[in-house]
Amino acid sequence: ASHAGETHQLVVYHFKTKDALWREVVRSIFVESTQERSVEDWAEKAATEKPRSVLREMFHAFAMFTARHPEFHRLLSFEGQTNSDRFNWLIETYIRPYYEISTRAIRAGQQAGVVRAGDPGRLHYAVVGIITTSIVFANEYSRMTGLDPRSPEEVEKVVSLVCDLLGLPA
Repeated sequence: ASHAGETHQLVVYHFKTKDALWREVVRSIFVESTQERSVEDWAEKAATEKPRSVLREMFHAFAMFTARHPEFHRLLSFEGQTNSDRFNWLIETYIRPYYEISTRAIRAGQQAGVVRAGDPGRLHYAVVGIITTSIVFANEYSRMTGLDPRSPEEVEKVVSLVCDLLGLPA
């Protein structure tokens, strides 16, 4: 309430519970991320375009989302420590739809011969790990490398690294 410049009573009036406030915070993060392309748009794009270009664009969009919202991955890591209703809601509402599109696109890339062999779920999480690590640990990363992991140039380099590791041609 104080961060928003509002009274505690007003926040309680609008959200009723901490859980409702938490869900609205998560929803607001994803609303921004889907302004460019919704889950449905990604699914259509993955079904109609070449896997190579779809995957590169998906990885870039995910990396930019991560750079703008490193708190989301910290939140997901924290919530994932227990199998709570909030974690289940987060998975089913936001994570699973993107996971399914990503693994489908990886599988299509494998069938087209542009993505390395391997379990699409493992490859998806390898991508997630590579993209999120430098941003979630931005202070450490910056101190050790002298680079800003949230800069557009560094985001592009991480996306290129992911594509190289998956075997996606330039």
